[in-house]
Amino acid sequence: MSAVSDMPQRLGKYEVRREVGRGGMGVVYEGFDPNIDRRVALKTFIDEFFDGTKADNLLTRLRREAQAAGRLSHPNIIAVYDYGEESARDATGAALTTAFIAMEFVEGRSLESYFNAHERFPLPEVVRIMSELLGALEYSHEAGVVHRDIKPANIILLKDGTVKVADFGVARIESSTLTQLGTVLGSPSYMSPEQFMGQTVDGRSDVYSAGVVLYELLTGEVAFTGAFTTIMHRVLNDKAPPPSALNVQVPPAYDAVIQRAMAKRPDERYQSAAEFKQAIVAAQAARSAGGTALGQTGTAVRLPGNGSIAGGSGAPHSGPASGTAVWLTPGKLFVLLGVIVAMLAGGGYWWYSHGNSTVASNAGAANAVAAPGGPQAGRPVGSFPSAAIVTAVGVANPSDPALANVPGGATRVVNDDAREQIVAKAAALYVEPESLNSNYPLLRAKLLSRNGDFLTDVVQQTAPQVGGDGLLTGIVSARVNLREVQQALNAISRDDRVNFIRNNGNPRISVAISAAGPNDPDGAPPAPSAVAENILKERIRSFGFTVVDADANPPADFRVSGEVRFKRLSARLPASGLVIEKFALTSWTVNAADAKSGEEIYHNTAIPEKQSWATQELALQEVGRLIGAEFNKNFFLQYFDFKPTKVRLRVSGLPAAKAPALLAAVNSSLVVMNAVAVPSTGSDLLVDADLSGGTASPATTIEGGVLAPLNRKMGSSCFTTIEATAAELHIALAPSCLPAATLDRLDNANIRSTGTAAPMPQNAVQDPGTPQRLKT
Repeated sequence: MSAVSDMPQRLGKYEVRREVGRGGMGVVYEGFDPNIDRRVALKTFIDEFFDGTKADNLLTRLRREAQAAGRLSHPNIIAVYDYGEESARDATGAALTTAFIAMEFVEGRSLESYFNAHERFPLPEVVRIMSELLGALEYSHEAGVVHRDIKPANIILLKDGTVKVADFGVARIESSTLTQLGTVLGSPSYMSPEQFMGQTVDGRSDVYSAGVVLYELLTGEVAFTGAFTTIMHRVLNDKAPPPSALNVQVPPAYDAVIQRAMAKRPDERYQSAAEFKQAIVAAQAARSAGGTALGQTGTAVRLPGNGSIAGGSGAPHSGPASGTAVWLTPGKLFVLLGVIVAMLAGGGYWWYSHGNSTVASNAGAANAVAAPGGPQAGRPVGSFPSAAIVTAVGVANPSDPALANVPGGATRVVNDDAREQIVAKAAALYVEPESLNSNYPLLRAKLLSRNGDFLTDVVQQTAPQVGGDGLLTGIVSARVNLREVQQALNAISRDDRVNFIRNNGNPRISVAISAAGPNDPDGAPPAPSAVAENILKERIRSFGFTVVDADANPPADFRVSGEVRFKRLSARLPASGLVIEKFALTSWTVNAADAKSGEEIYHNTAIPEKQSWATQELALQEVGRLIGAEFNKNFFLQYFDFKPTKVRLRVSGLPAAKAPALLAAVNSSLVVMNAVAVPSTGSDLLVDADLSGGTASPATTIEGGVLAPLNRKMGSSCFTTIEATAAELHIALAPSCLPAATLDRLDNANIRSTGTAAPMPQNAVQDPGTPQRLKT
């Protein structure tokens, strides 16, 4: 049987009903045991995927999975029922072996899918999830089985919230000799230090991995991310920031829990899953009463096809009565604490999720924002993400032979292409097009290919049509989570050291610095320091930004605040007997927050070392400079809440029949986020457009980003601006362009290939289902 052949009718005694997922080892089917009338999941491994030696090794691992998991019977562990092997021959007569494991079929969602959808849990739910996970590990460790691959993809939440731990396929039975010393198995971001070093592992390795899962529940971040070697270096050498530094809603008691669970040395960790569970329960009991979700609730909106798995409906799910899963942006991240349940599931979900194409992608899990100059920099936390409707034009070459191997053919390529361009347009709201263009390959790999992470729902999708140039084009409009795009750009800038040229904005910033010195009465609160504030304000004005009062109208975009305390140091010079006095910092706190939402985007309490001054006034002057040095222009721009510029286009002289073609051309421009025709009482075409492009005037943006490339496509200066105001641009079609030979060029006037960040593909696909971009 081929790996891609038709589905088998039977495997052993089991009837095979349907395929529910594919993974690196083979295919997962829904099966049925007629002897006891039970539905099962059949996880297979087909040896033609590998050479003989590798196949034998993996068959050994598969048998071990059945042996290990078959010894376990626990309500929070997926049960294994049977193991078997089927022999067959292919068309050439070569022998093929299909090994399979029959196991419990569960309906639910992986914790990974919740994270990918940015859905979060109330703190009591976090505690319950972790309690059930650790209860399962406590049981398996007592049975001599170490899981070795605890990660969100292997933690399944059933409809009633029950946790099921899946995939003991890389488990190690302590008495087994099958896994030899030095073998590295597992998922890098969740692997313990001893796994990376190839050392013998025990249950404390699972404790470490479970600690990483708790960290992600609390912060929305994976503790260590990057390439394999980067993750390994950080796991072995670095400490993850405390959860409360990334999410201010995390009670500080959990910082100590995480620190011990993720200790580098096994001897310094919790020595059992039970001990870890007790520590979480104690931390929860220590916090103040209340089960507030670590984030804000919102309506869960899904792209069609991304929500249901293995026969699900795809409708938005509902959570349990005890708490509601919440949506968060990696841009303004809150996250959960503790451990436990989740609920939901808009349909059947096969636990073997990491091989199932219906599961949300895990790309780009790390979107943490690097704050300038301070070790405590963290993710913003707070409001529901901003969103906007963005429209783009997708393109494919239907004559390309490669499309014959693409499921859905050219239509799929067109729609996928349009979705990538939608995200490119959202990115252009924050970054200058030239900067996007120069970094396009990286952006496509790290941002555009993850378009499903940013599109919340499709508003409109037209049937693709073949134009006069032979290319297939289609228009897609979708609602985009702008904050998440912004945060993904920030993560790329930090992780890949890309210095994006941000669109110029004019953030309004309020400043408040307070200080308390040794001359102040005991217990007196710090008082505002005009000396420090004025120096910080000058620093901010040097960025070209506006400094405003805290109660200004319109309000500030950001609040920068600081609080410092000083002490007097005295020393007598032995030779002269003179007493020298200096002033030194005893405490230091610097914060920056989004003034509209209250989100904290920067926090630092690290006191500058070896700083002392002759007078308190000199100290305050230097404090203003030190706080100013914590921030730069790019820092504020990477958080600035840019909004599209709205403008109306009035087009005169265009035949009505060509209005759809012009609208499509406008929507293909990178600088136009969305353009829609509006009713007109005269012969002019009226188009309302949302523009990106920073502080450039609408006229400049339209002329440079739309009219100039459009006229190049037309081969003549057909469209010109005859009048411009801040609200409306009056554009006229030259009479010389009315002949059909010229005007018909408008039908093919996709202007993406005119120096923008998203050139037209010359070839339809690079890999099946993936549009290829080649600059023209």
